[in-house]
Amino acid sequence: MATPPYPLSYTPVKKSWLDRHAGWKIPLGCLLLIVLLGTFVAVLFTVIEASFRKSTVYQEALARAERTPQVANRIGAPLRPGRVLQGQINVSGSSGTAHMAIPVTGPGGKATIYLDARKAAGTWEFRTLQVQFQGQSDCLNLLAADGATSASCDQ
Repeated sequence: MATPPYPLSYTPVKKSWLDRHAGWKIPLGCLLLIVLLGTFVAVLFTVIEASFRKSTVYQEALARAERTPQVANRIGAPLRPGRVLQGQINVSGSSGTAHMAIPVTGPGGKATIYLDARKAAGTWEFRTLQVQFQGQSDCLNLLAADGATSASCDQ
């Protein structure tokens, strides 16, 4: 007698965990969607933040604030930029505009650098560059030769 080409006894197929627990498909799918959306937002935020920090106008504003003796006297040196920037940069070729608020900290306190700049023919020119120290209403004008303070900040 010849043997059959298939086994006579059936071996059951082992189901996966997700097949055995079908009620978990929707919650796990939603959780996966939330994680992917959160990752996308974090990557987008990081790319935008990095483009702000690499801009010439941002770096020049921080450098001018660090070189100003009044800033070093009030909050100390070195300055460390804060994590969250506010504002916008619009650049199109050799022209553009920038309006930012840059939080900074030093060993002796915190401050915010406010800037408004315009780029023409490839060169940034500050229209406003002020530092407002935490807990104070006056601003230090970094564009003035004598480092004059003004009564209010132009934000």
